[in-house]
Amino acid sequence: MRPEFQAVLTTGALDFVAALARQFGPRVTELLARRVTRQAEIDDGKLPDFLPETRAVRESDWQVTATPADLVDRRVEITGPTDRKMIINALNSGARVFMADCEDSLTPTWDNVVEGQINLRDAIARRIEFVNPDGRVYRLNPSVATLIVRPRGWHLPEKHLLVDDRPVPGAFVDFGLYLFHNHAELRRRGSGPYFYPQDRESPRGASVGRCIPALGGHAQARPGVDQGDRADRDDPCRV
Repeated sequence: MRPEFQAVLTTGALDFVAALARQFGPRVTELLARRVTRQAEIDDGKLPDFLPETRAVRESDWQVTATPADLVDRRVEITGPTDRKMIINALNSGARVFMADCEDSLTPTWDNVVEGQINLRDAIARRIEFVNPDGRVYRLNPSVATLIVRPRGWHLPEKHLLVDDRPVPGAFVDFGLYLFHNHAELRRRGSGPYFYPQDRESPRGASVGRCIPALGGHAQARPGVDQGDRADRDDPCRV
């Protein structure tokens, strides 16, 4: 714990992450167990197919919800880690969208995880700045790319945070801290907390992944979180 970490590792934010882990952690455990079974089936020669229980959805008429205004144009989208200089350069790049990656492009040391949240918070508040060793100063342009955050995959626990003596799924750390601290400011600026799905390997994995963008319903009791963000009022993490 470093003094600057206290800005994002607040009691309220950690309580929120703990609530996510307690409510939805068992679904993640179940999904990871299903992966082992699925791999054994593939090894035995079983081919991929649609789930029987999704037939009604596949054969019905359906449509997605409206696209937010700042995500309509995604003709150029770039990605990179959440270090300070990268965030500034990516948002200033001229791309339509910057996906801040908390998984593949970010070495998940504890310092990187927490500093990444500090950098994202400062970028959304438009107060982020980076001074190069040669004296060059980096700041955000008046117009920047739309920000999307990619939380870690379900298979990546965060060993530095324990809830009931169990590591918290890294996705809940990345999602929870980001939503808790930035939701109100994003809404004030006419944007929103946009997340890239962690798991598209299977329908069940994707359904658990809906926890991340759909948890507004669970989080609505938290300051600044709008019930309108909820995508599935019954069970956003149904496996």
